[in-house]
Amino acid sequence: MEEEKRELTREEVVAWYKDQIEVATLRADLAEQQSRAVRFESERLQHAIMIANIKAAKDEIDAEEENKEEE
Repeated sequence: MEEEKRELTREEVVAWYKDQIEVATLRADLAEQQSRAVRFESERLQHAIMIANIKAAKDEIDAEEENKEEE
């Protein structure tokens, strides 16, 4: 059986395009949120590294001070 082909109405075409615009908008919003999440995670890791470096430097200074006191 052959399917009957029919012309889409203007309303159907407009509705289809509106749906496509909504999907594209949601995809753009998702991409923006993912980008923000990656940026914030990067900043969090940078801060964690800074804290680790500060602690390591403090431990090194403390160790040097203990060595001086022992001498």
